[in-house]
Amino acid sequence: MSIPSGKEKVKQSKEKSLNILTFGDSNGALPFGWVYQLKQIRTNDTIFNISISGNTIGFNNNGRSSLNTLSNIRSHMDQAYERLGKIDRIIIMLGTNDCKAVFRDSLSVVPGNMRRMIIEIKKITKLHKNKPVIYIVSPPPFGPDDVVGEKYAGGMDRVSLLNEQLKIIAKEESAIFINTCQILAPVSQQLTPDGVHLNADGQRMIALIIQENLKY
Repeated sequence: MSIPSGKEKVKQSKEKSLNILTFGDSNGALPFGWVYQLKQIRTNDTIFNISISGNTIGFNNNGRSSLNTLSNIRSHMDQAYERLGKIDRIIIMLGTNDCKAVFRDSLSVVPGNMRRMIIEIKKITKLHKNKPVIYIVSPPPFGPDDVVGEKYAGGMDRVSLLNEQLKIIAKEESAIFINTCQILAPVSQQLTPDGVHLNADGQRMIALIIQENLKY
């Protein structure tokens, strides 16, 4: 995908500025990650990023409750409202770490955790008399097992199953589902050094895919 032209940048400058809250894991936390790339595209917006390496939808990754987004959603939302005042869009790209091999026997609870998170977010935004548009962005594709190693072995099968469920949850919870996994899969091996974390080009592609869905 190409970098926006000068004409596209001018168009962005004329768009209404938005307050955007982003939730992510290491792909969102990287200094060249998808949130950084989105900020370069949407220069008028204020984007508050809650992306932490190791973040999950609803597991205590590596035994750390601080990496369980569901458990921390109230404090995260409090932070966001303190920083932004009003939230126009919420973009969630989580699930890569929920698909680690260590959680393979608990995959069935992951979609429910996402649903609970969305319901909790809606309750909190209602208290603020706010109704932001919520986007669920699929985790990106995994590389083959011989590339990702034991930690993420079988990850592509799990993330494919999870994305099918996330699409259903998004529809039922009136959120917008963005299937970056399907779009990136044909070229994903060219976009990652380790089969899990995307390089700058891959992060830019995710940001551009999100941008296309924000323009309405």
